[in-house]
Amino acid sequence: MKIYKFETLTSTNEYMKKNSDKFGNFDIVIAETQTEGKARRENVWFSDKGMALFTFLVKKKGDFDDTEYLKLPLIAGLSVIKGLNRIEKLNYMFKWTNDVYLDEKKLCGILSERNGDNFYIGIGININNHLPEKLKNIAVSLSEKMGKQYDINEIAVYITEEFKTLYTDFINGLWNEILSEINSRNFLKNKKISIKSGKNLKSGIAENINNDGEIEVLINNELHSFSFGEIMNEKIMIEK
Repeated sequence: MKIYKFETLTSTNEYMKKNSDKFGNFDIVIAETQTEGKARRENVWFSDKGMALFTFLVKKKGDFDDTEYLKLPLIAGLSVIKGLNRIEKLNYMFKWTNDVYLDEKKLCGILSERNGDNFYIGIGININNHLPEKLKNIAVSLSEKMGKQYDINEIAVYITEEFKTLYTDFINGLWNEILSEINSRNFLKNKKISIKSGKNLKSGIAENINNDGEIEVLINNELHSFSFGEIMNEKIMIEK
C-alpha cells in the first residue's frame, strides 16, 4: 500500500484510471482539492479543501460471478465506518447504496468504478472542511462537529486497511457476516422512502439490505427489492 498525494486533481478516480499501470493493489491517491469530482450517475461531487478526497485501487480476486462485485460500494461504506471509528467513535450509519451519514446528515459519498479487472473506490468525506450555510441542514463535517482537526492521510489509510480486511473476508465467503454488520448500520431501515428506479418512482418503508445487496422496501404490504435507484427522500416513521 503506497500513498500518492497531490494538491489538485480533476478527479482522483480519473487520475488513477488513466495511470493504472503505475499502481498496485490498495495503493491510494489523495488530492487536497478536485476540480471535477464525480458522484454516481455522472453528478458533480462537491469538493473542498479540508475534505478527505481519495481513491484506492482494488484488483479483482476470486472466482465468482461478476455481479458479486456490485457489493463493493456496500463493503466500502462499512470500511468508512470502521476506519472513522478508529479516529472518533460515533454513530455513523450507512445509507444504501453509497453514502455514510452522521446525525441524520451526509458525511461521506462513495463512487465505485470498474475498468477491466480493476476497481476504483473513490471516497469523499467531510473532515476538516467548513460547510457552506446552504449545506449545513443536509451535510455534516467531522471537524465542525468535534471542534478539532484530523490527519486526512491517516484516515485514508485506516479506511483502506479496513476495506482490505473486509475484501479478504468477502472473497473467503464471509459476505453474510459483513452484510449483518452493514444492516446494523442501515440508515434507511424503518424510514418511509421514495425510490426512483429508471422512470418509476415508488414509495414505501425501507427494510434490510438483502443478500444480493439490494434494498428491500415494503410497498402496500408487499416486499420489493431494488438493485439500484435514487432515494429521493426519507422520513423517520413515528408510530402513534
